Amino acid sequence: MKKVFLASAVALTAFAGAASAMGAASAYEGTIKQFAPEADLSGYSDAAIAHIVSAITEGNDDTFVQTQAQVRSLLKNLN
Repeated sequence: MKKVFLASAVALTAFAGAASAMGAASAYEGTIKQFAPEADLSGYSDAAIAHIVSAITEGNDDTFVQTQAQVRSLLKNLN
């Protein structure tokens, strides 16, 4: 039983380390690519990614096309 708990703890520690090293671009790539599928997020800072995701998720009444235009504009101007 102790081996099961130890193995679980080791697995959780490894997973947490991998998740923290992932970075904002990897974590939010799917969200951003819904609006700009051609986006290459590798050159953007975590702050820029957070700004883009904030523009997507803020509770406004923009249409998909309006949000898409805003995301593409941010991608163009933040890099």
